[in-house]
Amino acid sequence: MARELRDSLEEKQRLSRAEAEASEREAARYHALLENTVRTRTAELAEANARLSDSLQQLRDTQQQLLSADRLASVGRLAAGVAHEINNPLAYILSNLRYAHQEVSERPGLLEPEAYQELVAALAEASEGAERVRLIVQDLKTLARPDDVALGPVDIAAVVRGAAKMARHELRDRARLVEACEGAPPVHANAARLGQVFLNLFINAAHAITPGQVEANEVRVGASVSAPGRVTVVVGDTGSGIAEEHLRRIFDPFFTTKPVGVGTGLGLSVCHRIITSLGGDIRVESAPGQGTRFFITLPVSGESTAHERSTQSAA
Repeated sequence: MARELRDSLEEKQRLSRAEAEASEREAARYHALLENTVRTRTAELAEANARLSDSLQQLRDTQQQLLSADRLASVGRLAAGVAHEINNPLAYILSNLRYAHQEVSERPGLLEPEAYQELVAALAEASEGAERVRLIVQDLKTLARPDDVALGPVDIAAVVRGAAKMARHELRDRARLVEACEGAPPVHANAARLGQVFLNLFINAAHAITPGQVEANEVRVGASVSAPGRVTVVVGDTGSGIAEEHLRRIFDPFFTTKPVGVGTGLGLSVCHRIITSLGGDIRVESAPGQGTRFFITLPVSGESTAHERSTQSAA
């Protein structure tokens, strides 16, 4: 009897231990499942929070861009009025300076030689300063209103030669200008506006090169057919290059990396506006210390395309 009671007691203890172990295993499984669920939900919440943060940042960026666009629109309207007001008196100043410079230059006997040379130099510097103001006013007017000039076939090589002549005084102490535009088909554009683009790019290239090492540096411009009906002009330099953080902003109006008083930040924004208004596009590749290259793609003139088709048909 005592053995049976002992065996019965041991069996009950064994069953109790088994039930306890089973309960522990179930509790551990439930705990692991709960932890896994918590981790999964936490990760989902973190991902959702990151998406919400990104969306909030995008909304803030968009709001800032809208505010900037509104300010630029206001500045554009103001620039148009200011440019118009400046243009008329500036024309008088330029005309009178040129007249005075011409008259003094033709009468060297009016003053002592030293005073005469100083007066001629002063008038020349004043004329150059007024001319720079005129170019800034021209850029403001171009930025503030769409182009309404006539379009037609334009010889890129001729335009590049003209712009090179105007930029010669900026380039002569800094780099050699290499032109390779002959043979490119005429593009559908306006010669004056396109010349303004190349002039701005040449001057920017010159300012990116330290004076005094002409033979070691060059500004190279070349044009070729890049796709059916499209011509791409590449303007490259061996200058200091552009930092990555500035590349995405270089076409923004009034953005410049030049010191205060040296650049207006209008040149590249005007170039972008002119090229896009001509049905083309402009992009840039650059890195600090590796120079800069601008790629300008323009449509081939319809007259040139028609001539090529008729030539091919005759052949």
